[in-house]
Amino acid sequence: MNLNLTQKIAYNAFFSAGARIIEVALALIIIGLTTRYLGDVGFGNYIIVITFVYIFSVIADLGLYSIVVREISRKEADEEKIINNAFTLRFVAGFFILSSAFFVSFIFPYSESVKLGIGVAAIGFWILSNIQVLMGLFQKHLAMDKVAISEILGRIIQLLFVWICIKLDLGFLYIIFSIFLGAIFNFILVLFFTSKYIKIRLRFDFQFWKSLLKQSYPLAVSAILVLIYFKLDTIFLSIMKTSEAVGIYGLSYKIMENLIFFPAMIVGLTMPIMSRYVFSDKKKFQSIVQRTLDLLLIAVVPIIFGIILISDKVIKLIGGQVGFSDSSFVLNILMIALGFIFLGALFSNIIIAANLQKRLAQIYFIGMVFNIVTNIIYIPKYSYFGAAATTVATEILVTVLMIVVIYQTLKFIPSFAVAFKAIFASLLMALVMYFFNYLNIFYLIILGGIVYLPTIYFIGGVSKEEIKKIINKG
Repeated sequence: MNLNLTQKIAYNAFFSAGARIIEVALALIIIGLTTRYLGDVGFGNYIIVITFVYIFSVIADLGLYSIVVREISRKEADEEKIINNAFTLRFVAGFFILSSAFFVSFIFPYSESVKLGIGVAAIGFWILSNIQVLMGLFQKHLAMDKVAISEILGRIIQLLFVWICIKLDLGFLYIIFSIFLGAIFNFILVLFFTSKYIKIRLRFDFQFWKSLLKQSYPLAVSAILVLIYFKLDTIFLSIMKTSEAVGIYGLSYKIMENLIFFPAMIVGLTMPIMSRYVFSDKKKFQSIVQRTLDLLLIAVVPIIFGIILISDKVIKLIGGQVGFSDSSFVLNILMIALGFIFLGALFSNIIIAANLQKRLAQIYFIGMVFNIVTNIIYIPKYSYFGAAATTVATEILVTVLMIVVIYQTLKFIPSFAVAFKAIFASLLMALVMYFFNYLNIFYLIILGGIVYLPTIYFIGGVSKEEIKKIINKG
């Protein structure tokens, strides 16, 4: 069956969303098993390991992912040359950068098990970093279902190993090793699916590497700056406070991180199209941006309202009954940040599509400085509450600056009118959920969807025309 562009995007969005929901569920089960097995202190050490290695994985990105997506989306692009050179560059650079994570960890006052955990996790993150540069190929061909299948199966492998570790009481380091097992399985499947489009091989075209890096370095700098203000709060907590504080904050932060999949997925699907039309067809570009923003707002507003209402149930479900009592309030604060993260995912990609990477780097530098200063001020006084509030303030600042840049350069700001409809539908949903708050969390989530989805449709948040475009052929 032939599908038009809208249908392909819709299919990929719905399939990826469904698959990602499954993956998030698996990830949350893994977190739930891990928190119960390790406790708040042990889980705090787990978060320190993941956060520390993640910092190096972002540095190893080199800004290649977004540049690859943009470049292979251009007319008459040489996919094989771009992908293979970017893959090789990431493969080599990632090995050296992530290997250094283990040695750098000895500078910090961490336990021996945490340092060993960083070394083990670094291998898994290196494997995952090699997968990421291939994602642009699947995005361009609107074949993200293959990526979703690989990620789900990788998560299942990780979950099974975590369950075995707990049953056999193998300890902290084996829990970390599960990351490597899931990553290697995921990597093998992605390579298999990639072979349908191009043959992956190592290519050392140094002149082309230089060209890629010249374009990508502003994004690499931006990614590092984002990383600093997005992850440094956990590092500050690990130094200024205890592993217990890191565990309480980390549980809430992990939940928020697993909800960020939706904007990344939707914007990832529309990024190649935005790159194609940003200069050649402004009307079409603006239409794509507006539809994407509407979809993001319709998705994020009920998530914020719903999770704030049932945050205590969410934390008890994942973290257990003991040791994470403050995590629910931290989660409520972070839900505000989630809304701006959704918006930032779109606005940052608009800036990249318009070839304004340097302006984006400037925005993230401002955000980094603001975040570091506020973390230093508020974490010593307010611990994880201060870290969460600082995250919110930073995301607001960065999002506003992005909007300013977009308006200055493209003379265009999309409408936020659908947000009011989403808020109305979400308030109605929250009211119904409040009166049935005694129900199991899963029943509450289903009830929320039953109330929200018809409401947002009938008040015009989703038009009949858009639904017809998705359903009809041609």
